[in-house]
Amino acid sequence: MLSVASVVLVISMGWRFSGYLNEAARGVISSDVLFLIMAYRLPGFLELIAPISFFLAIMLSYGRLHVDSEMVILETSGLSPTKLVVMTLMLSLVVMIGTASVTLWFKPQGEKKVETLLKAQRDLTEFDTLAPGRFQTLRSGKRVTYTESLSDEGDLSNVFINEYKVSNAHGPKDVVTIVAESGENVVDETGNRFILLKNGMRYSGVPGSADYQVIRYEEYGQLVAKAKAPAMSRRRAAIPTIELFSMATLTHVSELHWRISIILMIPVIAVMAIPLSRVSPRQGRFTRMVPGLILCFLYVICLSSGRAAIEKAQLPKEAGLWWIHGIFIAVVISLYHMEKVKAPFQALAALFKPKPGTSA
Repeated sequence: MLSVASVVLVISMGWRFSGYLNEAARGVISSDVLFLIMAYRLPGFLELIAPISFFLAIMLSYGRLHVDSEMVILETSGLSPTKLVVMTLMLSLVVMIGTASVTLWFKPQGEKKVETLLKAQRDLTEFDTLAPGRFQTLRSGKRVTYTESLSDEGDLSNVFINEYKVSNAHGPKDVVTIVAESGENVVDETGNRFILLKNGMRYSGVPGSADYQVIRYEEYGQLVAKAKAPAMSRRRAAIPTIELFSMATLTHVSELHWRISIILMIPVIAVMAIPLSRVSPRQGRFTRMVPGLILCFLYVICLSSGRAAIEKAQLPKEAGLWWIHGIFIAVVISLYHMEKVKAPFQALAALFKPKPGTSA
């Protein structure tokens, strides 16, 4: 289980980390907080990875026992199907406790930390997320900035700033281009922040027209406007579980049902993996892996769709997601009955199977 979870976790976190890298490259967030965000998001990844990895671990382990005929030896030694189910449920209880701690406590705490970090990032100015050695489009969408180097004190060298004054998508734009040998951060008496550029040129006008202005300067102050970031709505994943019990809105009710359903799903898929892992030595232990994964992912998709339906008032919140668990419990029961029905036919076929060295 740990091996499967580690592989899936590395893949999923790597995919999400690449998205955060793109945001850092666009100047949306600072690169300093990337690893913090990923660390706080770790419980959110484990919420689904842990149950699915447990399901795959059961199928791989029990499938290996069936392929090597060890399960047959265990059954002849007194290991009944009921005992196997009980042992599997005891293992699932351990996974349920770990998943419950992640889903009900660690994930909301981590999402709350992420929410605080992202709010702080939204309050940063455009130059706070500037990366040296890269042409960077800043948040305003009308300014491209480049600096060759950037010290810890905020000193810049070889600065290039290109800003659109008037946006015109169908023709040349009125632009201001500023180049400077160096620059530094300065705060005046009123608290306004400037980038003080030194020894450079300022070009202003519309490309292609004769009305163009060129100014050589020794010092030029570029105001760093600090716009007030709009208020962020509280994310439902960051709300503590204890608070969700007292909230009656559809969004919060669906979130509460989702967290509980992830925990209740574990024993169902654990017992479901037992008949799905039963294969003959000639088939190989991976024979039923695809049908098993389809059923497991179908379970998760149904829970996710049910949560969305409750949130959109397409399902009554009183019904919750319990009926989905009932459907898959019925699927598990049908799988066990199918095994019982197949057993007599398999025994009968073995009686009429020709022995080696004899003709049919």
